[in-house]
Amino acid sequence: MFSKIHIFAVAFLLGQVGLASFARAQSLPPTPHTPDLLGIYPGMPAAAARAQMQKLSSTVNVTTASPADSGFGISITDPKNPNSMNVNLTRAPNDPMVWWITRSQRYNQGAGGPPLMLNTVLTALREKYGKETFTHDQGGGGLYVYWLFDQSGKLLATADQTLQGCNTGQFSLYMSNGLPQAPTQVDQACFKSYFGLKASFNNAAANGMLDSYTVELANLPYAYRAAMNTDNVKKAADQKAQQDLINRGNQNKPTF
Repeated sequence: MFSKIHIFAVAFLLGQVGLASFARAQSLPPTPHTPDLLGIYPGMPAAAARAQMQKLSSTVNVTTASPADSGFGISITDPKNPNSMNVNLTRAPNDPMVWWITRSQRYNQGAGGPPLMLNTVLTALREKYGKETFTHDQGGGGLYVYWLFDQSGKLLATADQTLQGCNTGQFSLYMSNGLPQAPTQVDQACFKSYFGLKASFNNAAANGMLDSYTVELANLPYAYRAAMNTDNVKKAADQKAQQDLINRGNQNKPTF
């Protein structure tokens, strides 16, 4: 018959093997190289994406985000043409891959640079990505235009309007803090289907001149799979730590 010590040793070794298998870098499924945003696409390896981003400037360096494994970005502060770009990455045990890209540009009135015109920016987006899937105009300074794609990168002519509620910024917190235990119906729809590009236009004047715009491209089904891998590792580590504590307690036999 096995002694308690033998049982604890076996449990410990199994736990170590299980945790090690989770902790090894995991390959995510391949993704299409289009759509992309300035040459960077969801599923692109981090090193390649960083090199592509650096092509935006010969004088401003790409900087690492905090925490360092979360992503990187570049901010060009030229008052005549200020713009920035940021990339968010999948976390360990996944290989570091892009899942979310943002690009922002603003117009500094009086700085001498060319203004940003709504129709001109929309035309450029349509020339690259095609006709938008849907538009949401809040009026008074909030216009949101969406291009939705299937997982092969094919543009969708129509899509579930629920996907307008997908919050990529919130998902970046899920990457850090873990997925929600009880996701909402909107969350579930986003995790399943949202592969899209969203353009946000701020304070368009009557003449069509913009204060700024932001374009973001994200693949949430891909990001969700990566976040699940990260969650599983954390849970395995937490369970191992708890079991180690119990084992120590079981062997802490007092003398009477």
